[in-house]
Amino acid sequence: IMKKFSLTVATFLFSQNTLLANDIQNNLKDDWHVKGNVRIAYISDDNDQNGDAGDEVHDFAVGGSVTLTSPTIDNFQASATLYTSQPLFGQKTDCWLTENSDNGCGSYSFLGEAYVAGLIAKDTSVILGKKVIDTPFANLDDIGMAPNSFEVYLVQNKSIENVTFTAGRITKWAGHDAPERGSFSDLTSGDGASVFAINYSQDNLSAQIWYYFLDNLIEKTDVGITYADFTFDKKLSDKLSISFGGQYAMYKMINGAEDDGSVVGATASINYDIATIGASFNQADGDFAPNNGFGGGPFYTSGDLMSIADSGKDSSAMKVFAEVEATDQISLAGSYISFDPDEGDSFEEIDLGASYAYNDDLAIDLYFESWTDADDTDWIEYSLFMNYSF
Repeated sequence: IMKKFSLTVATFLFSQNTLLANDIQNNLKDDWHVKGNVRIAYISDDNDQNGDAGDEVHDFAVGGSVTLTSPTIDNFQASATLYTSQPLFGQKTDCWLTENSDNGCGSYSFLGEAYVAGLIAKDTSVILGKKVIDTPFANLDDIGMAPNSFEVYLVQNKSIENVTFTAGRITKWAGHDAPERGSFSDLTSGDGASVFAINYSQDNLSAQIWYYFLDNLIEKTDVGITYADFTFDKKLSDKLSISFGGQYAMYKMINGAEDDGSVVGATASINYDIATIGASFNQADGDFAPNNGFGGGPFYTSGDLMSIADSGKDSSAMKVFAEVEATDQISLAGSYISFDPDEGDSFEEIDLGASYAYNDDLAIDLYFESWTDADDTDWIEYSLFMNYSF
């Protein structure tokens, strides 16, 4: 499941330095720094097709985060972020915004970030500890009250111009998609994941390749995931630009059954002035269904509710989308996605969204999602997120 927040919310998220490819040198600070976020969220699922009110869900919560960052000492800096989610009144919940425990849905708070980052050489940096990161198969997927956070031990090198090398380990995680949102648990049944990546960015072209080795992921079986993509943007005039990209993912069981699977994808869009339209495609093949990994996954045709991973092996997905920056403060977006599995019936999803940025600190996002299966049964979700950053 994946929800893509608007640019107004993304502005706050990226201000938290979530992207691994960010230059750590640019993020080091000279003094103590405190910042935070207050989030109020409401989600309503109206899946009552047969008059059974038990299918309805209403989640209402308030929460947010506070981040404390230390001054830079010898090119190193420490940072900590506390996340919390508190359920509010009148709920009939599936614990989408709260913690699912033996006592039902309840509040949770946890130290989602506690890390040290800094330079060990001119072009080499390290990130050690618990941190929100954004990689293709281990990412924040911030679709509830707190993003996913990971325990990482990573080294980055930028000695080659326009290229960033990343290598290291990811061992634990917490947050919205994790087995326990409010505490860190093992990423796999074994020693977690070893990762290696190369990111390239210059002018109109960006590309990346990632490899994840997942120790003891499936019934004492190790799994390797290879992922690559590229994006090319071209400005044709002051108001007209185009963008296109491609992606490839390969899953392989390294011992045991030694099955494999793959996903290919393509996307293209055109922007004129305030409007963007585009289309994306994914095709999955192989012995088993694709997987989004630890988060929302990287696939072009992912919607707010479903992705190619939900369509199964030997399946395809097509997505058309449009976005309009109606004013400096209001943006609108919509998409239609059709999933066509080789085994089973096709299904579709419609996503609509509206975002309002009152200023640089306050944003309100409204969403409507509808999923229709082969029996023409509709699952409808409405949601509202309000974010205030300070």
